[in-house]
Amino acid sequence: MINIGLNIELFKLRRTVNFQRYEFNVHQYYPNQYFKNTRTKEVDFTLDIIDLSYSTARTLCAFHLTNRELYFDVIASLLSHLNFIDPTQTNFLLSESRYKRLRDFSKSTRIGEMAQGINALFVGQRLDFPYIIDFDLAMERTSTILNIQTTGKTPDFVVVNRDLVNIGLFESKGTMSGSAGGGSGYLSKAMEQINDVYHPCFNFSLPFCSKFAPNNDVNKKPLPKNRKSSINYAFIENICSAENDNSILLKLHYASWFYLVGDIDRVNSILNEGTITTLENDPRYELDITTDPKNPIYWVKSFNVLFSEDKELECYLNFYIFLRHKDNFKIGIYKKVIDNLLSNEQSIFELPEGEINYLRKYPDGTLIFIRSR
Repeated sequence: MINIGLNIELFKLRRTVNFQRYEFNVHQYYPNQYFKNTRTKEVDFTLDIIDLSYSTARTLCAFHLTNRELYFDVIASLLSHLNFIDPTQTNFLLSESRYKRLRDFSKSTRIGEMAQGINALFVGQRLDFPYIIDFDLAMERTSTILNIQTTGKTPDFVVVNRDLVNIGLFESKGTMSGSAGGGSGYLSKAMEQINDVYHPCFNFSLPFCSKFAPNNDVNKKPLPKNRKSSINYAFIENICSAENDNSILLKLHYASWFYLVGDIDRVNSILNEGTITTLENDPRYELDITTDPKNPIYWVKSFNVLFSEDKELECYLNFYIFLRHKDNFKIGIYKKVIDNLLSNEQSIFELPEGEINYLRKYPDGTLIFIRSR
């Protein structure tokens, strides 16, 4: 058995501990035109490195659910964020020198992954579609329910609104040099992929493009005033007559969280039977009824990820961060979410109101507890 221990010191770094928040311009485009004179500037969107890393990890896990050995890709992607974002700016800017050092295929991969994390966080927080499922996975696992049919390239995700009724198609793009808008811009390309899905009727179409601005650290020239990366999107409503049973989509969304925390048994249970088992009395989780007495939380207690099912080449990843920093960093999920998933009939989950020190609440009811020093 190969035992790999990773002592991840991410949270000791100044840029993470200080929780520097970065701002994005936000532009909503008029459907099917995508020109600057039709777009509306919205309130800036902000996030920090924790939000970005967590959201990116969830989108990567959604894609990797059936391949546990690809968990290393998730870790590699998260580590790469730390030296890619300029920590000296309040506006979200990427290191131009770091970008130029990447090979062409790495450029598109890194930009695409980061854009997915940012866009997915926006879709969940701003647009209230907190449940995000890899399109190909949704197509495969809902063949007898939705019977998704497409003629060409597929979009990235199927998304479910908090109301559990409205579903949408979400395609994410990212670029450093291309154009988000225009007839041949990335939003148009994203919409082409969405339009290739012809069955069933999806209530919303969500083409997105994050356009990243560089920080000029190659030639050391002063930054232009107010240089800022931007989130560009369209929010297109479609008229649909039929309502679908979206309960399996909800469970597929949470499969990415179980994958992230290394609970492959529950991932397989969702994928194979469409069910999960209770977390009660599972030694990998502990129930916390003191942090938020009205809303108990299951914290991940044991974080071991098994990568290979081959007994000759068993490979574990042990996150020592949970041992060394368990009082400063925890990842969890509201008990109400688990109870809802265990129920025969899913109900709408409303995120509990009120702020609690060091507690990060994400739109789907998953949480991170992280304390600065």
